[in-house]
Amino acid sequence: MVPQTELEALANLDLDRIVSDTCDLIRAGGENPGETEERSVRRLREIAERYGAEVTLQEVAPGRENLRATMGPAGAPSILFLGHSDVVPAGEGWTGAPFDPRVDDGRVVGRGATDMKGGLAAVLASMAAVSRVEPGIRLELLCTVDEEDRATGVHAALAALDMPEAIACIVAEPTDLDVVVACRGASNLIVDIVGASAHAGRPEEGASAIAAASRLIELIGARHADARAADPDPLLGSASWNVGTITGGSGTSMVPRQCTVTIDRRTMPGEDPAAILDELLDAVRADLATSAIAGADRIEIAGEVDMVMPGFRTSPDAAVATIAATALQQFGAPGRPTGWTAACEGGFIAERLGVPTIILGPGDVTTQAHQPDEFVPVAHLEIAAQTYVLTALRLLQHTEVR
Repeated sequence: MVPQTELEALANLDLDRIVSDTCDLIRAGGENPGETEERSVRRLREIAERYGAEVTLQEVAPGRENLRATMGPAGAPSILFLGHSDVVPAGEGWTGAPFDPRVDDGRVVGRGATDMKGGLAAVLASMAAVSRVEPGIRLELLCTVDEEDRATGVHAALAALDMPEAIACIVAEPTDLDVVVACRGASNLIVDIVGASAHAGRPEEGASAIAAASRLIELIGARHADARAADPDPLLGSASWNVGTITGGSGTSMVPRQCTVTIDRRTMPGEDPAAILDELLDAVRADLATSAIAGADRIEIAGEVDMVMPGFRTSPDAAVATIAATALQQFGAPGRPTGWTAACEGGFIAERLGVPTIILGPGDVTTQAHQPDEFVPVAHLEIAAQTYVLTALRLLQHTEVR
């Protein structure tokens, strides 16, 4: 039998309002890079305050503010929801205007529908629904800026040193209504190569930075192949390497003096991007020393870690994971414990606060996000909001029993 409190909280959810809020947040845009999140945050604040939340803003940069919406007594252990207000650029290939949302065939279509305006709308509705029946529960939403690019928002939030004492963290990113208990991290590495220029008619008198970069790229390819060949993690698969950009040279008739390579390295929980970069730089220097590249001894290699988003791993037996899975299954969703090969900011929260962290949200990151005609199923919005409600209520009971 479903407890009366749960029934009352679920009855407080208004699916039409969740869909409407999702559409309003899509209209607010927030492409990153290219715009700020100002309009998205303003609309999110209006929605949160309409539900009765206390809202505070933290300026990260002009027009870019983190938002925290809270309900319940200050100082009490909280359930923390995490999201972001930016979206990736719309790009080409849409069958309609990307920021003019439409509801079609049971889906909300528009840039950010699934990543992650729908998740934000579902979280705020669920927080209000729980707070109406259990006002003593502390519920918080932290919505950061710049998640899709350099994660400056979450760094600013963590630097503020006023993060809550949390029971658990639920990241409302799209998981196809599964419970993600393990997530890979992401790091951007930049390698700068400096050689010596010369006339292209006598290339042996120079030291080609692009030739050295080609050796670096070969080493990266070998490392990616080795990672793929190793025994995969049952939830996360393997680490990965990808060369994203290569820029260098000054003209066709010149030996290139300079070249820069940017690298995406997807990390496993616990891996250190700085150590990964150091090993790579040592390897390419050693490779160049034994290569036949002209002027190899004159080539300098340096690098930096440009961005880090840590991964995390939560026990599938953690209360937040089992409670959320049971709630999802109650509403007909799979609710499987699984891993995520994408990356999100949940790793920062798990690392900083040391709390059990899961990812759970409406829509699917693989088939629906970051592509033309992005959409979120309306049914997912409803199940996600219902699941957040039951998870919050049951987590509170679990904590009190303990």
